[in-house]
Amino acid sequence: MTSEARKAAGLDKFYRRIGAHGWRDSRYFTFSVRSPALRHWLAAQLPARSAAVLSIGCGTGEVERHLSASRHRVVGLDVSYQMLRSAARRGLERLVQGDARSLPFAAASFDVVLFPESIGHLALADVLREAKRVLKERGRLLITTYASAVGVHPRYRKFAPDDIAQALDDAGFRLEEQRFLTAKRNAVVEVPSDDGAELLYFSSRKTAAARGAGSATKNRAGLLHGRAGGR
Repeated sequence: MTSEARKAAGLDKFYRRIGAHGWRDSRYFTFSVRSPALRHWLAAQLPARSAAVLSIGCGTGEVERHLSASRHRVVGLDVSYQMLRSAARRGLERLVQGDARSLPFAAASFDVVLFPESIGHLALADVLREAKRVLKERGRLLITTYASAVGVHPRYRKFAPDDIAQALDDAGFRLEEQRFLTAKRNAVVEVPSDDGAELLYFSSRKTAAARGAGSATKNRAGLLHGRAGGR
């Protein structure tokens, strides 16, 4: 087994355990799980009207459940079946097991794509390119990830803010907003810099329509419950 294969197997084992037993018995956590205030804050960043939202790396579904309750049409995607089963037990219906590097959706399917603390487990350039493909024209991309001082899983890659901004530009997104946040249980507070932050937040917009007919030939994935296009 190669080094990369061993890393992937270890990460899969970690998330299977989280999916089965939750974060409580783990040395790690996500702010999305721990902070109801962050879930509310993220919902407030979405359009006021009902939107089609793809959450990549949805995990056990806490954020997605909150967004669904806000009348958005949310599809949660994760590579871990155990995580998706946990999300389904929370009542989420639009759940897809899949690879963020090759999303099983037609081009221009979503108004918003969200990476909720998941980007550090993914190949940044590849997943941004796919996110752009499945976004509608002028669709929005939202990212939360960890600030430099926050301890993370050994296989989670932390990015400097400038690196994410450059990757967004390279992928064809216009960065509209960047914030440094702390996320406590009952409050999300903006701070001046990465030094005092727990989370980095980026909001960007697709700058051009997806090209090529080939992307439109991808089939929509079957869901654990329902279909991506509706119940």
